[in-house]
Amino acid sequence: MQTPGQYIPFSYKINAMDLNVYPVLDENPLKDIFKNEDEIIDHLKQLYSKNDLDEGRYHILFVWNLNGNRMTDVWVHKLENWSEGCGPLLEVKTFENLEETSEAGIASGDSIMALGREEELRRNTESFEDYLDRSKVMPEFMDGFKPNKKFE
Repeated sequence: MQTPGQYIPFSYKINAMDLNVYPVLDENPLKDIFKNEDEIIDHLKQLYSKNDLDEGRYHILFVWNLNGNRMTDVWVHKLENWSEGCGPLLEVKTFENLEETSEAGIASGDSIMALGREEELRRNTESFEDYLDRSKVMPEFMDGFKPNKKFE
């Protein structure tokens, strides 16, 4: 049986930027670098205050552990740059601890699947504000891939 690649995502807002955050569940335990969701939020506050991350309408983040380093993939959704018939074009920035990097690669297959489910949810949710709030709506995943554990 396939196990989910992420913990249950949560929403957070830093300044005016809406974030949907996926703590990643993989072979490098997230608990080795974060004790709980509050520590992830504290890390994101530092990341956003140190780096120019105010582009786009909202961001989808994947927070993960790479050999004890706090990794964050920030997927920037601008919603003004559209590929005809396919939806908004995305940009991604990857950070190791608080520094942008291109050394670690981006997104595993589970993260790519979550991005697709996020886009499907965005298109099918009547209210954009509801879409941005994971306490109101959650992407649908196939059996075995649905995040089913909260990071706490």
